[in-house]
Amino acid sequence: MPSDRATTPFANPLYDLPLDERSIGRFLRLRAAEDANRPYLTFRGRTFTFAETEKRSRALARGLAQRGIGDGSRVLLLLPNGVEFVFVWYACSLLGAAIVPLNTSLKGFLLEAQVEDARADGVIVSADLLPSLDSLSDAAKHNIPWLAVTGDSYDKGGAERIVTRDRLLPFAALYLESGAEPEVPGDFRRIGFISYTSGTTGPSKGVMLPDGLCFQSACTYMRLSGMTREDVLYTPLPLFHGLSSRMCMLPALVLGAQVVLDQRFSASRYWQQAAACKATLGFVVHALVPLLKAQPPGAHDRAHGLRAVFNAPHDLDFEARFGVRALEAFAMTETSYLLYNPYPQRELGSTGRAHEDWDLALVDDNDVPVPPGNAGELVGRPRKPYIAMQGYLNQPQATLDAWRNLWFHTGDILRCDAAGNYFYVDRKKERIRRRGENVSSSEVERGVAAHPAIAECVALAHPAGAGEDDIRLVLVLKSGAALDPADLFAWLQGRLPKFMLPRFIEFIDMLPRTGTDKVEKAKLVQQGLGAGAWDAHA
Repeated sequence: MPSDRATTPFANPLYDLPLDERSIGRFLRLRAAEDANRPYLTFRGRTFTFAETEKRSRALARGLAQRGIGDGSRVLLLLPNGVEFVFVWYACSLLGAAIVPLNTSLKGFLLEAQVEDARADGVIVSADLLPSLDSLSDAAKHNIPWLAVTGDSYDKGGAERIVTRDRLLPFAALYLESGAEPEVPGDFRRIGFISYTSGTTGPSKGVMLPDGLCFQSACTYMRLSGMTREDVLYTPLPLFHGLSSRMCMLPALVLGAQVVLDQRFSASRYWQQAAACKATLGFVVHALVPLLKAQPPGAHDRAHGLRAVFNAPHDLDFEARFGVRALEAFAMTETSYLLYNPYPQRELGSTGRAHEDWDLALVDDNDVPVPPGNAGELVGRPRKPYIAMQGYLNQPQATLDAWRNLWFHTGDILRCDAAGNYFYVDRKKERIRRRGENVSSSEVERGVAAHPAIAECVALAHPAGAGEDDIRLVLVLKSGAALDPADLFAWLQGRLPKFMLPRFIEFIDMLPRTGTDKVEKAKLVQQGLGAGAWDAHA
């Protein structure tokens, strides 16, 4: 279903940047020249101007260049929210290198799988996340070319368990205030960001994002929020996700607006923090809205200047209580936005209309378009080059599968009304959506199956409302084994990130199987939660 907004004009030309202007280096220079003393990034009470941001990014670029980072390199980041993440991202962009930011909750085999897959040319880690890297195997540690550790002080002995002394350095040593400029010309085709996403049932995949796509995210966010340079953006979401990086930090750089970055989300402090920094636009994910609504009413509910929050479902009660407009859109790491509405347009309950730069269709299992009004899988193909992913890192078959029949397959079921408004229906496969994270069921199962008492296990999505899931484990014990579900949950806490922990655990004698010996997950879903299932919330 082609978009009917292909020729829609935008009030601000920066809302739809030409491809050859989609370069971080270009906007660093532009903002440092035109808005040198204008505040750009505030974190923990310290504000950096655009001039300071450019200066620090260039200093880091010199230091990274001396460590061998250049065009086509990859730098792996294991960093919590902070200015270091932003400066390294921009420095790598100046050099033509890509950053590979990992979820800071990962550890053990999950972390090792992504570290090994990324094959980075250098690693930058926060001092408090050194134990996570220390959980890697000796072989994985040996493959780290060099390791830079942020923080004024850190456990050098702990760091030297990961890499040898000659491969270890403090992050501050990467700042070189003088020297030759190693910047390369910007190129919208260049891979600047590799973001790991869980997809459906398989292992996490590294999505290779060109600068053309990264700026596509920024430009579309400006349109859907009506953002101007006078806006102050407040985000407590992690920078390794696109919402805080490509949809917040980058549009602010383009327009010359300010970002206030928080360390983490807090439902009890969200409105208070937004008020303290005089924010006008806020960031959340769908799963956080019920947490905000669950807070007892208080003086902070409306004592703020936020006019809108993104990405939140249309909820009139939420809007009335907190005095904000909920902005909703449909985007994926692989494609950026496919559906949205330019501010302040919307259709209640709809996730948006077709993006101007994409042809979209709803199809059945055979990729045949469904009749008008029927639900089908959303598929799309871009009208501009390099506004979609350039493939999954090291996974050519998965890339081909995603783009089968020359359309990108989202794996999500939607329907479209006669006016072109799309409505989300459900997920097509076995992906689990929990706390704003796409969880791979196979990775949960791999972590659980390592327990010596477990013979088989499956991880299932259990509906939790608001488009979110809880994780349900169905387990078969080894012959003669006994295991208390509370003990299993405690054991998993040391091996899985919090967003992968199950809520429900149930034991059965045998998993249902097909004639080809595949586990029938659909049958378990149809049977529903067992009466004796253990509930972590209880």
